[in-house]
Amino acid sequence: MRNFILLGFLLSSATIQAQIDSINVLQPAAVSAVTSDERAPFTHTELRADELKSRDSGRDLPFLLRFAPSIVVTSDAGNGIGYTGMRIRGTDASRINVTINGVPLNDAESQGVYWVDLPDLGASTSELQIQRGVGTSTVGPGAFGGSISVNTLGSVVKPSVRVSLGAGSFNSYRRSVNWNSGMLGEGWSMEGRASNIESDGYVDRATSNLSSLYTSVAKRWDDGKISFTTMLGRERTYQSWFGVPQFATDEEVTDADILDWAAGSYEYGYGYDTERLTDLLENRRTHNYYNYDDEVDDYGQNHLQLHLEQQVGIANLGVTLYSTTGAGYYEQFRTDDSFSSYGLTAPLFPDSTSPETTNLIRRRWLDNELKGAMLNVQIPFEKWDLDAGGAYSYYSGDHFGEIIWMEHAANVLPGTKYYDSVGEKQDMSAYARASYDVIQDVLRVQGEAQIRSIIYTSTGSDSDLQEVALNDTLQFFNPKLGFDYIFSDSNRGFASIAVANREPARSDYLDNPQENSIRPERLLDFELGYRYSGSKWGAEIGLYYMSYKDQLIATGALNDVGNSIRMNVPESYRAGIELQSGVQITPRFKWNGNLTLSSNKIELFSETLYDYSPLENYENVIDHDNTDIAFSPSVVGASIWGLEVWSKGGENVNMEIATKYVGKQFMDNTSNDSRSLPSYLVNDLILNWSHDCENGGILKVSLFANNILNEMYSSNGWTYSYLYGGLEAMTTENYVYPQAGRNGFINIGLSF
Repeated sequence: MRNFILLGFLLSSATIQAQIDSINVLQPAAVSAVTSDERAPFTHTELRADELKSRDSGRDLPFLLRFAPSIVVTSDAGNGIGYTGMRIRGTDASRINVTINGVPLNDAESQGVYWVDLPDLGASTSELQIQRGVGTSTVGPGAFGGSISVNTLGSVVKPSVRVSLGAGSFNSYRRSVNWNSGMLGEGWSMEGRASNIESDGYVDRATSNLSSLYTSVAKRWDDGKISFTTMLGRERTYQSWFGVPQFATDEEVTDADILDWAAGSYEYGYGYDTERLTDLLENRRTHNYYNYDDEVDDYGQNHLQLHLEQQVGIANLGVTLYSTTGAGYYEQFRTDDSFSSYGLTAPLFPDSTSPETTNLIRRRWLDNELKGAMLNVQIPFEKWDLDAGGAYSYYSGDHFGEIIWMEHAANVLPGTKYYDSVGEKQDMSAYARASYDVIQDVLRVQGEAQIRSIIYTSTGSDSDLQEVALNDTLQFFNPKLGFDYIFSDSNRGFASIAVANREPARSDYLDNPQENSIRPERLLDFELGYRYSGSKWGAEIGLYYMSYKDQLIATGALNDVGNSIRMNVPESYRAGIELQSGVQITPRFKWNGNLTLSSNKIELFSETLYDYSPLENYENVIDHDNTDIAFSPSVVGASIWGLEVWSKGGENVNMEIATKYVGKQFMDNTSNDSRSLPSYLVNDLILNWSHDCENGGILKVSLFANNILNEMYSSNGWTYSYLYGGLEAMTTENYVYPQAGRNGFINIGLSF
């Protein structure tokens, strides 16, 4: 019965999306190159700046996008501040291509997106587009689940200043100021933002201290424009990526049950790690495995972008130069580590004894830079348009570890390096896109082709002291073809077929060190959609079939830095239907929502289990046929009710009730219910009050009541299984990331 109620409640929607005035938005050619226009044959969702800001309580950008179709978000700290992640159609952030003003944001080596490095980004976003599936050709790694294009070069309508102060649960605070000069003399304009966000996190000790500075200076002339943009971010977060033992989050589990479990857990010292075990007993859902005071991630990142656009005859020429630099570390306290794991010899004491292990503090560093250039040209003709361009980037990343303290130090000095490797990556690509109106204003055909070449090398030693000698050169060809058909003013259909290829990430190479054991992945994506938009309601239905060769899928285990270990599977697919709907019920009352129903399968998955029994000590391989892909729920939906409560004399009160449903997720690829995350339904309430002040300013107070029904759920996790004496003696350990129950935040903003 609940499923029928849920289906009716979530059957859902594309919001009626107003276009931002292109005269007032400084959108560079690099942005146009990676986004879809209204008639592109790809599935996409547009979000305006006012939509983002109405839900902005200082949380990372994924949480501002969580009600968009097919999106699932998670937070290590449990409250959306700090390290957060997102999936689109079940694919993780390392396969979602993200650009800011057309410039790639994905890390060149890990291919991940670390939103924590650019806190409060939503406050500087003027436009945002989400494409699901392969979408348009884009710079950086290929889009295997979708792409997100962020444009920060925003409105220059009039001078303004906006100050925001916020506070909420878990000692969360936000301070932010935005400014915009408007149009100055001779075509100049300036805008910027400074922000600081702090939180203790829902999870114990999962603190965050995040700062960012954004500035942009632009100059326009009759047939061109130039802008220089800086984005500086700094984060210091306490680590919370280990998770909580899943069974300890069950209220029916007793302390005695936990003690009995810990007696067999290596992670908890077989019950003798009393400090961690006591913390688990006392805190349960908010338990944090780490207890060293400075178990932190400390990182800073700087983005510099120069965009030049010039009209040359009928062509629009765009040039972009960019630089992204970053440096930081995460610190760890280690107990009873062997000297050999750091390439050291144990010291000899005066009594001729030698310690077997030592306690120490280490830092693992990443010091990296990405520099690149892009060229785009757009030429409109009478019945067809041409868009072409090319890009080149060079990346260098220095990975090294330092020992900053050691109990039995001997001759080891603070700052001693115990591993060091450098990765270098060159990424070259070129694309051409043509759209042709076969029947004017009725049938449009669009074709694209992209060629991409990657050269990746890495030498030195890794954190496990193994030699790193990576040298891989890959070439990809990514064609796309689609059509858009307008049946009438209210009815539109589209279809496309697209190919995407993607290289493995650095960790994929390192976690699978055997030669040729890791391969690039290939996707063939079919999309079919129909959209109706009337004066008071609209709806869209989309069908997709994504066929993968050698897809890299999460095994359910983590490596030593908390990233998912992945492996290739020969054949797999994702197929689904995406429904969107929106209706203006009355002039003051509206409803929007979306629902995704999908099947995500692996044709054959081979699970490897290690037997640690001294009498066995071998590998067992179990084949699983037609299993579900990890972290790919078959049902995802959202519903948003919006009500204008009051509007009179410069005073407005609006209310929004938003619901998100995520179905059961498997944490590995065996479709084993004992290794899964239960479904969850979360409801949020937002109240906005605004008042026009006599001096021309606007005072706005926003109240965010999150998870108002206090749903106890976990949105992410990891699992591993092992044997000790044959398949009958299997042990499985699940760790999950609990999300906050009922919590709130209030934000006060003054604009003038």
